[in-house]
Amino acid sequence: MFDNLHLTNMLRSEVESIPDTGLPLDAFPDKIQDIILNLARYENFNVEYTASIILSAVATAIGNSCHIRIKGEWKTCSSLYMMLIGRPGLGKTPPLGFIYKPINEYDDRLLEKYNEECDEYERALSASKHGNDEEQQLLRKPNFITTVIYDSTPEAMMNIHQYNRRGITLVVDEILALFNSVKRYNSKNNLIEDLLTAYSGQPLKVVRKSESRPVIIKSPCISVIGSVQTNMLQEVFRPEFLANGLLDRFLFVYPKSRKISGWRREERNALRPDIMNQWRTIINRVFSIPCILDDKGTTVNPRILTMSDDAEECFYEWYNRIIDAVNAIEDDADVESRKMKLNGHAARLALLFQVMKWATDSGDMQYVERDSVESAIRMIDYYEKTYRRIQETIVINSIGETKEAWLSLLEERFTSGDAVIAGRKVDMSRRSVYYALEQLCRLQHPLIEKLQHGVYRKLMTEDTDAPCTIALLPSQDTVPSQSAKVQSATTLKPESHE
Repeated sequence: MFDNLHLTNMLRSEVESIPDTGLPLDAFPDKIQDIILNLARYENFNVEYTASIILSAVATAIGNSCHIRIKGEWKTCSSLYMMLIGRPGLGKTPPLGFIYKPINEYDDRLLEKYNEECDEYERALSASKHGNDEEQQLLRKPNFITTVIYDSTPEAMMNIHQYNRRGITLVVDEILALFNSVKRYNSKNNLIEDLLTAYSGQPLKVVRKSESRPVIIKSPCISVIGSVQTNMLQEVFRPEFLANGLLDRFLFVYPKSRKISGWRREERNALRPDIMNQWRTIINRVFSIPCILDDKGTTVNPRILTMSDDAEECFYEWYNRIIDAVNAIEDDADVESRKMKLNGHAARLALLFQVMKWATDSGDMQYVERDSVESAIRMIDYYEKTYRRIQETIVINSIGETKEAWLSLLEERFTSGDAVIAGRKVDMSRRSVYYALEQLCRLQHPLIEKLQHGVYRKLMTEDTDAPCTIALLPSQDTVPSQSAKVQSATTLKPESHE
């Protein structure tokens, strides 16, 4: 059955042109591939969104029950920050609702238990009024426990996480609502700082004048998932979020194709698989992994999964290649901080793939095995390619607004340094400048010529700017920005500077 399903998934993936998307669907266990493909067929869900949301949901279900050892004493939980990007109607919200439904059902059971405990507490409190004070002091008011938060203040988020040590997830239909909440409440809103701290696994502490005791979460586990429309990217890629590293902690899902799949009718009597029940069985098994607390119930004692020897060797070789590339960069300003976060992303995904294998009876949880690490690395490669496409979208829009003024400031012969200085005068970022130089050299009728490393020469005068305009206009996979200027591109760095 396993081999048949594996072969069937391969054939279906080819027929549906999944490889063209760049998504390594075969990195997922066969049973989960089957679910993803069936959701694409019967619900018309976008495969890239569905696969990524599944990773987010599994991370939510694992929470603090299991951690992965990355190196030495560096261990991390499974939490993910994820952003779904696309034009309206591409289908970001429907798969989010479907995949998170079993988790919402899990929360419903927690709510039922909480209501029962509240009723019992109120009855006991009423009875104790006729007793002594000592009996009243022994009564403990129940704590509300939930996993998914859809709209919450930072203060409420901390209170909820305080009682759910396994972990919580912020699910926001529009991610900008989360980012804008920083402004919505007051200037002392620490939401972004809390998210940065939580992702690093550092303790969260909240001290309020209104409460006698501080809220301390020693092992935070907070996941975030939300969507954003392509024409609002400039609102997400703000300089402050690039500078503080918040966006480095996000995985971005940005499908290559912007086309919405047409609906296909199924025969009324055709046998349809029970996709929800299949998915519910898997996610509930992940929830069955116990989240062990200490005797006081305040500190988690997670199960630590270590990479097998060959898995660790694979992981180290992959990350050492990134280190070598960074070490080869001379200018500190050219080092992308995002690259140095990839090891943490990959480790978390490796943990998820290993748990998914166990939950689908295709592996165990003794170690994080090599194929789980390889799957994680392939997914990181996919997410980084989508991130590059996002950067190019922003950069292209930025160039298109300022290219004429920028070119006019350059002499017939100029250096890349001259181009950067001229770019500053017209609000072009360093990355925008290097991207423009690369594109203008690649035109069928180039506007500039690269003479040697860092030295260029103009080939055409400014009265022939039509080819330039064509080269710098968004491609079919990009959407023009609604903003007059894209200031958020100012801190983006190119992959290579020449």
